[in-house]
Amino acid sequence: MRLNRVGYNLDQVGSVIRIAGVTKVMTNLNREIEGIQSRTQAGLIKAAALIRNETEHGAVKTPVDKGNLRASWFTVSAGSNIISGGGKTHSPTGQETKFVGPKAGELASGHASMLMEMRAKAQALSNTYKGPFVIMGYSANYAMWVHEMIDANFKRPGAGPKWFEAAVKSQRENIIKVITANAKIKK
Repeated sequence: MRLNRVGYNLDQVGSVIRIAGVTKVMTNLNREIEGIQSRTQAGLIKAAALIRNETEHGAVKTPVDKGNLRASWFTVSAGSNIISGGGKTHSPTGQETKFVGPKAGELASGHASMLMEMRAKAQALSNTYKGPFVIMGYSANYAMWVHEMIDANFKRPGAGPKWFEAAVKSQRENIIKVITANAKIKK
């Protein structure tokens, strides 16, 4: 998700995958965000927090099996900042994220790689668009697949397919409000 936008990521390490429904929702949201003059990184980060909260407590929640998908959530911003997903030090090597099971090491390694890649991408996009930039998403290589599992019977009550897309849609107005409320006042 792209918040100067908001960047989003529901994919495997190394490439951003676009999902039709999510791409359309994010394109429309980013068009609105771009209309907000003097938006700030703080506003974008707060908007990302709204989305994260909605994926955990909203009408459609992030599915859970072992908890690795939820643990793979991250938020990075331009300026080399890792806001969440990078451990207590908010660095790519922080290991606060607890992956479990036989693929825990692989998930942790992929998560660290994703943080480094997305941090660099956020900085590059911030330079390109000449403004603040935040990227959020999931580093688990199966996130996109689970997101699109329309007929799945998820274990977590309230969990469902397209939870990320649903979160962005339901919080659209609040996202615009929080970014606007945190915009710098030009003098």
